[in-house]
Formats: sequence, structure tokens, C-alpha cells
Amino acid sequence: MTRQHRVSPLVLFIISVLFFSCTGGPIVSRPPRSLEAPAPGNVPTVRVLILESNRDIELDLPLADITARGAEGRVTGTFGIKGKISVGKAGRGIRISRRGKKICEASVLEIKPVKAEPLAVENVSYRGYLRLNPDRGMIQVVNVIEIDDYIKGVLPAEIGYLRPEQYQAYRAQAIASRSYALSKLKEKKGEPFDLRSTIMDQVYKGVKGENPAASRAVDDTGGMVGEWGGEPITAYYSSCCGGYTADIRVGWPWKAHYPYLFGGRDAATPKGNSFCRDSRHFRWKAHWSGDELRDILRKTLPAEIGERVALFRKLIDIKVEGYSRSGRVKALKIVTDGGSYRIEGDRVRWVLRPRSATGPILRSTLFKITVKRAGGRIQSVDLVGGGNGHGVGMCQAGTIKMAQMGYSAEEILFHYYPGITLKRIY
Repeated sequence: MTRQHRVSPLVLFIISVLFFSCTGGPIVSRPPRSLEAPAPGNVPTVRVLILESNRDIELDLPLADITARGAEGRVTGTFGIKGKISVGKAGRGIRISRRGKKICEASVLEIKPVKAEPLAVENVSYRGYLRLNPDRGMIQVVNVIEIDDYIKGVLPAEIGYLRPEQYQAYRAQAIASRSYALSKLKEKKGEPFDLRSTIMDQVYKGVKGENPAASRAVDDTGGMVGEWGGEPITAYYSSCCGGYTADIRVGWPWKAHYPYLFGGRDAATPKGNSFCRDSRHFRWKAHWSGDELRDILRKTLPAEIGERVALFRKLIDIKVEGYSRSGRVKALKIVTDGGSYRIEGDRVRWVLRPRSATGPILRSTLFKITVKRAGGRIQSVDLVGGGNGHGVGMCQAGTIKMAQMGYSAEEILFHYYPGITLKRIY
């Protein structure tokens, strides 16, 4: 059995102070600016992928109109329907049936309630309407919905259920979530959906995800977005930044870079306390034996960097290749007896999974690493880390604390996305 090296709480605290004392000025907070009058026009809609399945999907509909289309987009039939139906694959298209009896087949289906009533997909209710598309042997269920109804189903899932004194955090999250969603529309214009209902974009739970206080914040901020260069900002956010928001150029070097995502101290002053310091994720530690981490990396390395990973028996070393200004790891070099591999930015989290190859990813790349080696291989790896998530953009733990301290949503957004403007666009 491999001996595990434990670090005392006092030593962890000292290491934490030394490793996470960040220099540099704070992100400058500014008072709210006057907002431009909303532009004329209708409320935008977004297309949210809520389900992909290769099995039959159960729908429960209010009175709804169904439009069937062929592969070229031409309408092949329309009819009304109400109640429970089943949707399944039919060759390259989609089949609707009820109690085992086929009703119709089509390449694409649109299902629109006659009145503004929710419809249910696998017992989960959604506002708006549905578009069903076949895709590589799967059926995609896309919820087409007005953006503010979508945001109402996002807020509690993304930032939690807040107390009344934290209400401004709901407002800030509503504006950030709306901005993020609108930023995707141009990018996804030629694709079948704009957003996924998961952490790959924003967690969206439909009607059951709504909460009265959060929904009021969406209505309060209706049409308000952050802008940069006349376009909605790509308003990334994460659970806890650990005291310093991440620079997108380091965390995601493969993504578009905007100055409002270059990162900075999460405090009111250069030497002030971090806004997110009360989060349970503010500081943490992780440990692996050499054999445990080897077994994890045998699966996570190929998943992240492809088939070019040779089978290896020994995990020889792990080296950090530089730290960002925020203290985040720029890249890791993983050395095995089958070859050496370089993992950049946020991908490190997907490779260094703390429990198993299929378990949760590492909380953040804001860490210091201690590698103990003997006999030409790694014996143990220990991390002392901070934060939870990619760290780019708005820190949700910091946002909640700022709201509790009396900051407005506008001040919070100017803090986490410096240089942006706020505008009502509808």
C-alpha cells in the first residue's frame, strides 16, 4: 500500500496565504450609468437544446398545432393534437404515435401550443414551443422560447435561491445570463440550436426551475444587456474565482479574447478581502496516490487530447509550465513511460479529476502542486487550490457577497466585466 502524506491544517493555511496573495489593482467599480432608451422591436427568442435521445420521447401537450416538414423544409401537413404522445425515430425522420398507433412521420416537427401554456417533455414543463430534428440517429428536442422566459428557468439553477438582501445578485445574474445568451445568436445562426440546457452553456430547467424572486429580477432588468463594441458581451461566469478572476487568454486560449475578460482582483481595494472569501470553495485540497492518478490519466488524457496517447504503465512526473497573474496554472506537462503530454488552460481540470476518470472535474486551475517521486515514478500528488470553476468573468460567490454588502447589480457587473456599457435593447 502506498503511504499517503498528510499536511497539517496550519501548514495548509500558511501555504494558502503565500501562494494566493495576488498582486495588482482591483477591478475598478463604477456607479451605474444612465441607460439608453430601449430599441424598438420584439423580444428576442432563443433555441435551447433540452434533450437528445435515441429512444422514444414522451410529450404531454395542451391543445397544440403540429407542423410537419419534409427534408427540404416544405410543409407536408398540419394538425391539432392534445394530450400524451410519443415521438420516436423513423428512418431518417421522426414519427409521432399515440398508444402505439402512428399518427404521422416527418423530417422536422414543430409543436406550438394554441394558447400560451407550457408543454411537457419527459414530465418537465417548458414555455414557448418545440422543434424536433433528427440528428445522427438521435432526436433533438429544441425549446424555442422568448429570452426572458428562458432566463427565468436559468437563474435559480445557476446562482441558487437567494435571500432578500441578496436580490441585486439575481439582477446581476439576469443581465449576465441574458447577455451570454444573446451573444450566441450570431455564432449559432446556421445551426439547429443556440444553447444547450447544461453547464456547456447555462443550466436551464424550464418552468420547474423558476422562482418568484428570480423571475422578478428578470422582469426588473427586462431587455438590459452588457455591451462591448455594440454587441452583447460573452458574459462568462463561474461559481467562485478564489480571489482573482481568470484571464481568458490563459484559461481558454482557443476562444475569442475580450478585454473585459482579462481578469483581476476580486476585492474593493488591492489589499482588501476577496468578495468570495466566504465560499466553501475558496480554498481546498486534493490528493492522489501515484497509482490512483495513473489509472485516472489513462482514461482522461485520451479523452482530452485524442488517440495519440500511448498506453503507459508508469506515471513518471507532472510539471507546471508557468502560472498566470491570477495564480492559475497555464499548462501541465505529464510525463509517462509512453510519452509526454502538454495540457493547456482549463483542460487541466478535465484531466486531473480528483475521484475517478468519470467523476467530477477538478475544481479549478488555481492551485500549487506537490509531486513526490521514488523509484522513477510518482508516489503521490497533492494540490492546495482555490476557487470553483473556470474563473472567467463574473464570480457568483463574489456577486452574492457584493449584493449583501449593498452593491447594485450595475456596480457588480462593472466590477466583473470592466469597460462594458449597459443598454436596454428591447
